[in-house]
Amino acid sequence: MVQHLQSHLQDIIDKQQLYAVFQPVINVINCTIVGYEALIRGPSGSGLERPDQLFAAAAGAGQLARLEYACREAACLSFMAQQLPGKLFLNMTPLSFTDSQYRDGVTMAILRRLKLDPERVVFELTEKQPMEEYELLSSACEHFQRQGFAVAIDDLGAGYAGLRIWSELNPDYVKIDRHFVSGIERSAVKREFVRFMMDIAHRIGNKVIAEGIETADEFKTLVSMGIEYMQGYYIARPSREPTLQMPEHVNEARATAMPLSRDTFHHTLREVTVTERGITPEISAGEVVKMFRSDVRLTCLPVVTEDQKPLGMISRSELLNTFSWRYSYELHANKPISGFISARTLMMDINSDLNSAGRLVTEDPAQNLSVDIIVCERDRYVGVAKVRNILRSIADEKLRAARHSNPLTALPGNVPLYEWIDRLLCQRADFIVAYCDINHFKPFNDAFGYSCGDDVIILLGQLLRQVVDPELDFIGHVGGDDFVVVFKSRDWQARCEQLLERFSQSVETQMPPEQLDYWIEDRHGQRRRFGPLTIAIGCVHPDPEQCFTHHQVAMLLADAKHRAKALGGQQLFVSRRRSPETA
Repeated sequence: MVQHLQSHLQDIIDKQQLYAVFQPVINVINCTIVGYEALIRGPSGSGLERPDQLFAAAAGAGQLARLEYACREAACLSFMAQQLPGKLFLNMTPLSFTDSQYRDGVTMAILRRLKLDPERVVFELTEKQPMEEYELLSSACEHFQRQGFAVAIDDLGAGYAGLRIWSELNPDYVKIDRHFVSGIERSAVKREFVRFMMDIAHRIGNKVIAEGIETADEFKTLVSMGIEYMQGYYIARPSREPTLQMPEHVNEARATAMPLSRDTFHHTLREVTVTERGITPEISAGEVVKMFRSDVRLTCLPVVTEDQKPLGMISRSELLNTFSWRYSYELHANKPISGFISARTLMMDINSDLNSAGRLVTEDPAQNLSVDIIVCERDRYVGVAKVRNILRSIADEKLRAARHSNPLTALPGNVPLYEWIDRLLCQRADFIVAYCDINHFKPFNDAFGYSCGDDVIILLGQLLRQVVDPELDFIGHVGGDDFVVVFKSRDWQARCEQLLERFSQSVETQMPPEQLDYWIEDRHGQRRRFGPLTIAIGCVHPDPEQCFTHHQVAMLLADAKHRAKALGGQQLFVSRRRSPETA
């Protein structure tokens, strides 16, 4: 039986009976398809139709490398025949590197014949068998990357030595195994593992792809966690003729699951767009060369039709490089400039956020950072956004967010909180603001020192993070032991009561007995006995028709806080006053 399958395999390869199906890989942030993973199939109905059957037979016959070459050729042929956009993800087993038939240069020869740029190819290393040839694997991957290919680790977390291979290869992409995706909306443990892998990947500059997404709940959970790249049956099933557009159901689910940014507010391209008169597509290339040579400040020029439809960007460096060759001026000077539009042209709507623009220009290593973005409004040209201005604005916003964060808890401080409230008021949104304050914190601090006091503040910050909905609510640390939460969660009251209960339990179980019952002078110099720490929460429900700034909300909140503390002990006070006039 085994001999028959191996003989059948030889026949399939020789007669080129392999075919590829493609599954899209999407970028959720930009709402685009960034590439396709090629999955190989054998003849339908045969014992070697599935890829696991094919590769098992190849491993037994010592034909892994030969099968992989045939798979790559079939995938590349179909990819180019359909003119699929983006990158082509090709699977490769590390064991094929040790195959006696492995030959360098075969893949590059296939790509040259099909005119497929190596920068568009990503090799996925599947690692489901023990692999000890780390030096061979590392040198082979380094060789691929030098040639312009990207490398991805497939099924991260499912293999025998995933973390070691990850650390030694430093791939361009890591694909989180289906195990961690399945039911992630129901598993806090899986969410923590995924966050751990995301954190490592982002720190070392790798892109993370979550694969095997099969349900809307899995998709929405991953979106809310900040995963940018995804693939799976929920998005689209593998197909010989895959979709070229983002599926509508994915767009709808994405819109309801997009996380609110916690390190920046909504800044758009409108803030960095400058008006720049475009050139017509009919103008000669020679005239544009003269423009560039007469003004060293010009880095690029937009090509725009008379009815203000943008066609693309002319790059100074690309055009002058073309005209630097011998006889190039005679050959190209009289041609229309529309034939020299940069392949790296990016067009975005004026209301696109700056972070999306920043990702577009930085995630592609081949992107020319000197080519500015063409900015449109309702598909009509309005100006250009300089890449350097976009990146500078993003960096400035990151620094501003860090500057206004509390160093003890790393939570946003007063300025981001006020901006958040003002933004909700402008939107006429319905929200609740809660002021959380630790009762008798100063006597506790005086009795046990700042270190113990800081521990309590950190504890309260951690508990707040646990009880709020990170997709709806905002936590601000406004100084000392004072925290403010802006709730959009409908069950805000239950969350506040949960906070009171968790704080009380934590104090009783985590603090030593001497901190639960002690004597010290109070604010008036009188020696007093104090018990376990408690918190008071004062809540207000601002009327967006009568409150217009955070100052007015602060007036309501100060009164609610005062009343909550006056009640003494663990208290939740909900004010019925909704406007400053009645406060």
